[in-house]
Amino acid sequence: MHKILFTLIAVAFAISNIAHAANKNEAASSSAGSGKKIVKWVDSKGVTHYGDKLPAQEAGRNNSEMNGQGIVLKHNVKIDPKNEILDQEKLEKEHKDKILLASYTNAEEIDLARDRNLQTDLAAIQALTQQKISTENRSARNNKTAQSLRARNKPLPPYLSEELRLSKIESANIDKQMAQRKLNMEATRKRYAEDKERFIALKQPASVGSGAGSLEATLTAAPTAAGSIAPEQITKK
Repeated sequence: MHKILFTLIAVAFAISNIAHAANKNEAASSSAGSGKKIVKWVDSKGVTHYGDKLPAQEAGRNNSEMNGQGIVLKHNVKIDPKNEILDQEKLEKEHKDKILLASYTNAEEIDLARDRNLQTDLAAIQALTQQKISTENRSARNNKTAQSLRARNKPLPPYLSEELRLSKIESANIDKQMAQRKLNMEATRKRYAEDKERFIALKQPASVGSGAGSLEATLTAAPTAAGSIAPEQITKK
């Protein structure tokens, strides 16, 4: 009787070991299968492909990475630099429009802001004009002295020659500065003219039936995102 009991216990123990080994092998197989990466992509003709990696000729194409059980682990989406630049430009334009609408209440205020910004260059040009007149008068006196000396066949003193040379350099520098100031004024007028044109366009009602009311309403309807500048927080120019 005891012999039969020991035999049954031994058989049960052996069966348990076999089952444990089978479960272990199954788990290892499942782990190995899940660790295998499968790449799925669609080529330019719309045909779906599977493989362990993208072929060289398909590099950069949108694809998905899956495990051995077909579960998607990762989506690799190609970023188009052109679209990224366009999106950034669009965001910058919208931000500029919001600031423009928050800075002015009417187009006349833009003209006033333009005139204020032109004052600095205008004052600089006036000062440079006076400086050039003074330089030219000094140069004229020195030239008259030089002509008198040459008429009497006398050499020009070194200081006089140096004065004439420096007067030419100073006059040329004044001309360059005045030209730059004028360019600044042209750029200022152009910038404010563009702002005024855009401001008027934003204030104009949208086309009938659009339901938007105006472009201004479209830009200001959405809540201000955290960290962004609210229109009422922007100081008027």
